[in-house]
Amino acid sequence: MSSKNNNKQSDDIQNQHNKDKNNVEKFLEHKSPTFNFSSLKRLMLSELSYKGAFKYNRICGFTHRQIINMTQHPERYGDNIVRLSQYMMRKSGYYKRLIDYFVNMAVINWTVDTEIKQNTLFQMNQNTFRKNYIKFAAQINKFKIDNRISDIMKKIYVEDACFGFIIENDIDASIYFIDSRYCEIKSIANGNVLQYAINRSLLSDSYIDTLPEELQMLLKQSKEISLNNMVRIPYENSLCLKYHNDFTYLYSPFYPLISAILDIDDVKDLAKAKSEADAYKIVYFKIPTNDEGQLSLGDELITPFIEAAEAIVPDRFGIIPSPMDIQLIESKSTVSDDKNKVEQSVDNYYGEAGVSKALISSASSGSELKLSMKVDSSEIYRIYRQIEAWIDLQMKLRGHIYNGYQFTCHILPTTIFDIDDYIDRQLKLSQASIPNKGMLLAANGINTAKMLGNSFTENTIFKDIFDMWQPLKSSHTQSGELNESGRPKKDETDIESSTDTQRQNDSNSIDNRI
Repeated sequence: MSSKNNNKQSDDIQNQHNKDKNNVEKFLEHKSPTFNFSSLKRLMLSELSYKGAFKYNRICGFTHRQIINMTQHPERYGDNIVRLSQYMMRKSGYYKRLIDYFVNMAVINWTVDTEIKQNTLFQMNQNTFRKNYIKFAAQINKFKIDNRISDIMKKIYVEDACFGFIIENDIDASIYFIDSRYCEIKSIANGNVLQYAINRSLLSDSYIDTLPEELQMLLKQSKEISLNNMVRIPYENSLCLKYHNDFTYLYSPFYPLISAILDIDDVKDLAKAKSEADAYKIVYFKIPTNDEGQLSLGDELITPFIEAAEAIVPDRFGIIPSPMDIQLIESKSTVSDDKNKVEQSVDNYYGEAGVSKALISSASSGSELKLSMKVDSSEIYRIYRQIEAWIDLQMKLRGHIYNGYQFTCHILPTTIFDIDDYIDRQLKLSQASIPNKGMLLAANGINTAKMLGNSFTENTIFKDIFDMWQPLKSSHTQSGELNESGRPKKDETDIESSTDTQRQNDSNSIDNRI
């Protein structure tokens, strides 16, 4: 709605200036033989042109209206939508700041939970359980999702989907991200885990050379066994996460906001053009006429006066000689009005994004800001659940399936904004003897694999060293010596003037008290 109003306002102003130009041209057709109107014509027409006020630029070859129309049929323009989103991420501060807000709030704090399947869990060998638990935690830690979460989230919020190829050996596992232009979602498994395929025909030889050797070999083998160009990536090597997981085509989460950003730019350009027009001043020279209405001065007399005036007036001053009285029509809008229009456009942008403006600029209320961040965090938690489902499938594919129990990876519902509140809540639960030590450690950045390693290192390997550590000595940890108690005295340069007076008068002495 705001886009239509801005376009109508721009068209009305442009039509008015075109009308003014036509009126000036009609007036200038009545030329006097004794006066040269060429300079006057050039000056007045240039002032009425509003150069640079309306730019109507294209973005990636698309007009503003085409960008709006693409939202009606996103299934037809998936690649173009992703390309526009990538472009705005590089060029627009509004777009980049909003995406970075969601990307940077994500933090993967995970722990391993044990789910009972049968009562045989209580009769099983404890050493076997311990061995399986350690293997499960070590396998999850190999994926290093907590280190790659920023890259994953940026792919999701810019392109709507993250396509990765998993390369794993006995020591480590790495994720290689593939351009979404070459990928297509094909199937779903384990509830909501997606599988994708790579369109081999779209890959250039130079791009294939940059791919991991395992993926290059898979593409080469597919030419012999697959008649079409779609190469499916096996689930054990596939990482496919999607923001809009209810349909398969790509649709960037914040793509509809591109139109709102363009509206902000249009209003800013219009306000700038108005400010430049309001700042322009005109010096009016009255040319005398005789009783018959003809000019009584020739161009050879008027020109020196005009040139002398142009040499001393500022650049933003125009000089107009005319035999008629000139009335300067000024814009009714003020600088504050134009500023309010820009602010209104910015407010509309954040309103469409569903994000509080206080997160990016000034905050009007602390409670409003906190509640807004909680709502935004729910978007991140939804991605966490997808990652949990993907990890669950990867662990089953690698043989981590047991009879009486099952280990699961649990990603804590935390972001960088609410992690402290979560820790306080877990501390209160632990004081009530709730078995949540793993979650409490994970909230502090110590996942299950690190917890097991650190516990073994401190309590077994370096137990003799850590046992010798002592707390810092202070008045809270040791008794006073030489009958001295209380906190240490301040330095003489740190005491107050009243304290210095008290010491000089010895006011604390019983004999000096009244």
